[in-house]
Amino acid sequence: MNASNSIYLKKIIVISPNLGHPRIINVNSLKLKKEIQIELLLITDIIDSEELNKKIKKKITLFPILEYKWKLKRILEEERKRKLTLWFKIKSIFKKHTHKQKEISEAVKKLHPRGYRGEAITSSIINIELVKEHSISDLKYLEDNYCIPEKNLTDNDVFNDLNHFFKIKIKFLLSKEILDYFKDKKFIMLDIEGPHNRINYHSIVLTKQTWENYTFIQITDTHLAERNDKIYDIVSKWLKSSIKSNTEKLFKKLKKKMKSTFKKSSDEDIKIIQKPLRKRLINPNNQLRKFIKLANKKVLKNELDFIVLTGDIIDYVIKTRYNKKDIDLNKLEFEYSNWNLFKDIILNRNIKEKYKGLIKGEELLCPIFTIVGNHDYRPNHYDLTWAGLYKKLGLNSSEAIALNELLSASPISAITKSKIALKNYLVEINSSLNYSLTLGNTQLIFLDTGSDSFKNIRDFLSGHPSVTGLKNHQIKYLENIINYKLRENENIILFMHGPPINPGKKPYLKLRIKRGKKSKIRTKIEEFRESISLNLDKKIESNRIDGLYNVKFGTISSNWEKLINFCKNYTILTLSGHTHLQKEFRLAESKKKTKVFDAPPFILKKIENPAAIYYDIYSELYTNSKDIEVNAPYIFQTPALGLGSYNNPKLAGAYRIIEIKSNKIESFKVKFIN
Repeated sequence: MNASNSIYLKKIIVISPNLGHPRIINVNSLKLKKEIQIELLLITDIIDSEELNKKIKKKITLFPILEYKWKLKRILEEERKRKLTLWFKIKSIFKKHTHKQKEISEAVKKLHPRGYRGEAITSSIINIELVKEHSISDLKYLEDNYCIPEKNLTDNDVFNDLNHFFKIKIKFLLSKEILDYFKDKKFIMLDIEGPHNRINYHSIVLTKQTWENYTFIQITDTHLAERNDKIYDIVSKWLKSSIKSNTEKLFKKLKKKMKSTFKKSSDEDIKIIQKPLRKRLINPNNQLRKFIKLANKKVLKNELDFIVLTGDIIDYVIKTRYNKKDIDLNKLEFEYSNWNLFKDIILNRNIKEKYKGLIKGEELLCPIFTIVGNHDYRPNHYDLTWAGLYKKLGLNSSEAIALNELLSASPISAITKSKIALKNYLVEINSSLNYSLTLGNTQLIFLDTGSDSFKNIRDFLSGHPSVTGLKNHQIKYLENIINYKLRENENIILFMHGPPINPGKKPYLKLRIKRGKKSKIRTKIEEFRESISLNLDKKIESNRIDGLYNVKFGTISSNWEKLINFCKNYTILTLSGHTHLQKEFRLAESKKKTKVFDAPPFILKKIENPAAIYYDIYSELYTNSKDIEVNAPYIFQTPALGLGSYNNPKLAGAYRIIEIKSNKIESFKVKFIN
């Protein structure tokens, strides 16, 4: 039985730091040769600290993650020195061996980046201390969100019969191998192997960064699922089948069946079907694999420090082939969940089956910080024929029907949500749903915006679901950070899945009627770009979108006005995903307040919007720290890495690069992997 399968039988588990919430330790050249100390959080059914000490003594080992090419070069160099005899030197004069050495060096350069585990580092325990779990609204949680667990772990019985938390301090020395590696690199990651051979991958980061100048990337909406890797095989086999030999007959035959699920088949469908599948199919799993390759190139050039993944990590929890009614989420084994797929892609492991169209991956060679989105709360898979979802994958309606025969889903189970869906995430990837991190002069805050909200049923039915939003204890957590943790002149960057601001598709109906008699009226959001209006000599107030649009469409349901107020007064930048679109807003003070409906049609109460809201593509408009700071704060939606929007599938593959220079944001542009 492997580590993942026996997880709930274990009596001691190191739960923090972990893959999705690594601990960053700043070191300098002097500290590197001295003992390094770090605190870990573990959970156990043992209550006595002395007994625990005996059980874990010499059982916490660290493994550095080196780069394979670096290691290979080091081995070749050592071999070269070993053979460097007098006769070897004479030979090299004739350049025969030198030529061979160059060939080897060139071959090494062409190798793809690859994670390599270095020599094991043993650690010793300095101290063990029993700690209690706390709500994030408690001041105690601010002290150390790595070693003070969120109360939700015990409230939701995440670790079953284990309920005692201990903070342990360990110390260790770095090997010569690591010291050599550190000469050329800004950081090095380490795995933690604890009792029962459980490994917390990529969980410790030793870095030489001073955090005045650094770069990170935001990715969002990866929508990973095991079935994504099978779609190419299923569709390509169907395309080769005899029924596909005549496209016109095919559409006639499927016309009746399609009528019940889709609109009448269009000319566009026929055009799409004629394009090669490999050129149009979008596999979200492959998108992450491609991105990791791109990120690793930046890491090797010392151009990337970490990644933030803002939710909808997976498409749904239970892998499609195990998606049966009798599965108990509470007892769902890790390998049966798409959380396992996420871990496999990040670590580039367990590629058992070779599907067509599958891109070869690489292990991610930099730290990643994660938060969850609404899809991460969904236990079961959904039908790709619903609401034209197949279009996001680059498929047409007839191919979706072919898929539906193997991957159909119940309409009721597909829209269910559950806190238990996060259980394997909390055990294996990140035990914190809400946390913060201080880097230099910036506070990074990570918040869970919850599952789908049926309170805003209109948004859900339109295909742009709202999320439940922030709970009162999360608002209190933000207040505590402001009052007790935030230092003078410190910036805040907030990460969420659900966007705080998202305008409806059209301006308010009464405004459209009012302007109906005018010849040239603005009805599209792009026409309200702040830079366009200023060029037309319009007053800045006339360019506000909050009085023209419902800016709470498909956003967070609870505590919306408090969040907007927090963003306006304390943040410089809020980064989210969810909509699969690039929408960028800035906030400003306003004497004239606008209002929005809370949750129509069931709740028609209006709530006050505390900020003036403007729209533009500010990431292209402002390209230096001075302009960015003067016009802040901003609330940005970043397009999805995994899937594009309904109308524009090509928007898939997006990521946002945030560059910090001299403690200020220098740029925050969106790029695409394709």
